[in-house]
Amino acid sequence: MKLPEILIYNPYGTNLYKMISTKEKKFLGRMIIHPNINHQIEIDELTIFSRRRQGYGTKFLDFAKNLSRQYGYNGHMVLNASSTPYDPQNPPHIFYRKYGFTADNQKMIRKIDKCIKKGKQLDAYQTPALIMYYPDDKPKKQSFFEKIKTLFR
Repeated sequence: MKLPEILIYNPYGTNLYKMISTKEKKFLGRMIIHPNINHQIEIDELTIFSRRRQGYGTKFLDFAKNLSRQYGYNGHMVLNASSTPYDPQNPPHIFYRKYGFTADNQKMIRKIDKCIKKGKQLDAYQTPALIMYYPDDKPKKQSFFEKIKTLFR
């Protein structure tokens, strides 16, 4: 049996998941997640120890979203985007926003979107921790007329 190049596994049967490269035999990162009472997967920590911008963080989020679906939470996830303690120079807010996370703080979301549009990084010292959530991916309810249009396509 051939192992995938990137493997996410749960070594202790707890909420800790690790990612390794089977090709390079290298530890890439870890994620601590758990289901919460609001029917969401809560991501307590997502840390990549290897090279950044290789897609490892996205693979962890995809894994958490799939786990959320397995729990019946429709892909719903929540996390606290914070620039401390792991990388105060590169706050993760932009990464999470690009993935599809949002927040109730619309002023901060507009600031993040502006940075994305201009290709700039957020100022870590002026970026507060932000509770961000990935909305449910269940299909939106269709109106009566949308259902009729769908029937006649």
